[in-house]
Order: sequence, then C-alpha cells, then structure tokens
Amino acid sequence: MVLVLIGIAVGILIVAILIIKATKTPSHDVLGVDMHCRKCGIKINGLKCPKCERTTKSFGV
Repeated sequence: MVLVLIGIAVGILIVAILIIKATKTPSHDVLGVDMHCRKCGIKINGLKCPKCERTTKSFGV
C-alpha cells in the first residue's frame, strides 16, 4: 500500500514537471533546444559551424 502511494506521488510530481516545461516552451519549438558551436559559440542551424568549417577543399594537396 505504501509503495502504491509513493508511486502515485512520484507520478503526480513527474506530470507537474512536464506541464510546467510544456507551458514555458514556445509553441513553435519542437524540442526547445538551441544549438551552439563549441569553438566560437555562435548559434548554428545544422551540424557544422559555417565560421569554423574549413571552406576550401584541397583534396589532400
């Protein structure tokens, strides 16, 4: 019986946290995650940073 009450309390706590997180995130955000480059710190929209990425392809020469 005590385990059931503890389970209910934990469930209510998890639901409350999820409701708070859902109300704080903007409606157009899917995940609510901002991606930043680890080297320079600018916001990136893809996998590679346009500033830190090597722009010239030299084919090993």
